[in-house]
Amino acid sequence: MKKIIQQAFFQLRNQPLLSVITVLGTALAIALIMVILIVYQAKTADYAPEVNRSRSLYVKWERTVYDKKDPNSAGHSRPSLWLVKEIFYPLTTPEAVTATYEGGEVLVGTVGSDEEMNTPLMLTDAAFWKVYQFRFLAGKPFTEADFQSGMKQAVIAKSVARRLFGGAENAIGKDILVNFAAYTVCGVVDDVNRFCEFTWSEVYAPYTSNAIASEAEAGQTSGNNVITILARSTDDFDAIRNEVARGVAQINTTLGDMELQLMGQPDNFRMQLNRKFANQYENLNANFWKYGIMILIILLVPAINLSGLTNTRMRRRLEELGIRKAFGATRNELVWQVLNENLVLTVMGGLLGLALAYLFLWLMSDWLLQTVWGATATMNASMVSPVIFLIAFGFCLILNMFSAYVPAWRVAHTPIVDSLNEKL
Repeated sequence: MKKIIQQAFFQLRNQPLLSVITVLGTALAIALIMVILIVYQAKTADYAPEVNRSRSLYVKWERTVYDKKDPNSAGHSRPSLWLVKEIFYPLTTPEAVTATYEGGEVLVGTVGSDEEMNTPLMLTDAAFWKVYQFRFLAGKPFTEADFQSGMKQAVIAKSVARRLFGGAENAIGKDILVNFAAYTVCGVVDDVNRFCEFTWSEVYAPYTSNAIASEAEAGQTSGNNVITILARSTDDFDAIRNEVARGVAQINTTLGDMELQLMGQPDNFRMQLNRKFANQYENLNANFWKYGIMILIILLVPAINLSGLTNTRMRRRLEELGIRKAFGATRNELVWQVLNENLVLTVMGGLLGLALAYLFLWLMSDWLLQTVWGATATMNASMVSPVIFLIAFGFCLILNMFSAYVPAWRVAHTPIVDSLNEKL
């Protein structure tokens, strides 16, 4: 192995331009594939607090036809709290169901202080803390009893606690003003990444503490809620969808000329990513094909170029390889020599590609890490798996070895006389 590495570095020094282009071609291919896979992983993998993405179903939108005789008389919105209580809370198949109300930006401050900040508010139920697993730095979440009583309890993010109270421990038991209404801080959680669409906020409170969020007028289908259904297992997805469909059918018997439609929901996590808006749904299979073709092109273009570069390097080494054949080297030995040298160059390109991938993510984070609503997310170690690098490196290794094998095989099968006369 030591001799192979020495030979590869000798060729690197002997043919610096071709070797550098080979390493850079491999590095750029690996870097681009890694960036695509890392961003995809960050958007879809299970990590705190959304650790149960893989076994959760989501309902983000509803469609109401207001006159069955006129299909165009339809409106789209988030589901109402009435639908949550009538269809989703009674579900028996799932492990848990939670509803979150998008409270938007609110003014948060402390009593007797001029310190105020605009921050997002999420109103939810007690099951929210079971479906999603937050890292509590101090205190605890509001309880089911707090929720049922409509207590004005709040869980705040670390950044809010630091700004208003100087730290997490100092915030517990203190009052904050949320749009001038007093809430008692019962817990402080770690800041949530912006890629966590269903949990990202900075203040969390029971929706029963808010008059608007807790309104549930019978027959009112449109609202401002998002529903997460935690299944015991992905095997229960079909049973949950069937139970939801029965609930929708039951609701529709009470709506007269109106009709409620969930448009194929509940969705699994990857499906809901493509349902950005109620009346706009991107085909999931089409997206997979789009990204697959993109990755294939990224892989094939450098592979074709590397094959040409390897062929050029082989032409320059015809005399050397001819002499080795004359002294008894077999065709297989010559081919293995070239493949091993190419392996060393690929490893060098892989390590460089790993560094370039993170450099690209850092330099272009405003574009690459943009969330659904235009904000920029942050990367953390839990989003990135070593498997991503191994997949990208493995694909490039296979293509590089194949692109090197063809010219190496041709050279190895060139007659000794032609090799010594540098004729391929």
